[in-house]
Amino acid sequence: MNVNYLRYYIMKIAFVGKGGAGKSTISSLFIQYAQQNNQKVLAIDADINVHLAELLGVPIHQDKALSLDNNTHSIRSFLKGENVRIASANHFVKTTPPGIGSRFLQWNNDNPILKNYAISFGTGNYFMYVGTYTEDGIGVSCYHTNLSVLENLLSHAILNKNEWIICDMVAGTDAFSNTLHAQFDAIFLVVEPTPEGTKVFEQYTELAKAAGVYSCLQVIGNKVEGEDDIAYLRKVVGDKLVTHVPFNKNLRKARQNNELPKLSDMADDSVFKNILDKAVALQRDPKQGLALLHELHSAYVKQDYIVNALGDITDQIDPHFTYEQTNFTSHA
Repeated sequence: MNVNYLRYYIMKIAFVGKGGAGKSTISSLFIQYAQQNNQKVLAIDADINVHLAELLGVPIHQDKALSLDNNTHSIRSFLKGENVRIASANHFVKTTPPGIGSRFLQWNNDNPILKNYAISFGTGNYFMYVGTYTEDGIGVSCYHTNLSVLENLLSHAILNKNEWIICDMVAGTDAFSNTLHAQFDAIFLVVEPTPEGTKVFEQYTELAKAAGVYSCLQVIGNKVEGEDDIAYLRKVVGDKLVTHVPFNKNLRKARQNNELPKLSDMADDSVFKNILDKAVALQRDPKQGLALLHELHSAYVKQDYIVNALGDITDQIDPHFTYEQTNFTSHA
């Protein structure tokens, strides 16, 4: 495989879809495919149900959930580093961008983010998860606020060749309730060939166009049974259809028996090569992603409740920072 990236290129992809569409299963199979093709993977489960860990056979460590208050504070303290534009970890918001002096999530066994909050699986691969509801949050908290620390990690991630961040995201269009839609090179929407399935595509299309990320949006047809299903999907999603995954009795039987879905259960794994190739083709210039984050930050922090709590933090934007020109050797 010949996959070439810019050094310090931030290769991040997300799998999204309505509940039950199969995004977690496809995420887990794609992760297996990437591993088998010499790619390093940081898998992140951002869904409240935390199904990806189970599908990958990764044990959950409750104390490693990113959204636990102490963990979030420690992560933000580390990422702040010597960035003088951020007064303290308490001044981090979901849109806070990196600047000169910031520290980063990097593929390094000594990196505190991986060391303290990631679970190793396979060879050189890691798993992290945002978390889920706790008893004290029932009825009084919104899960989407938990995702802000993930937004910080994605914007402060530095990857090298053959390193991927792969997120199994929240269901439906919930990624548009925060900045997550702007954090990925490619967003793969898993769609079933039904009116209910394609309705999510229509909603995503509308929101993605408004958010300026429509080019990142791609569709994977799932549970496809024949040419009629493929024709139906193409009629609705057009050239956004990257590939389709046939309905697979072996995968369903494996799950019914509490077995892990295996890539070997697929009669043809070329669908995952199609996904990988499309992701590579959609890779963004880091400057583009950073500029979009700056734009979102400028708008977000002008809201009254942010100003009342933290003051004017628009100057967290560092016009002199670029990912490429930073010295990362001190950020382990």
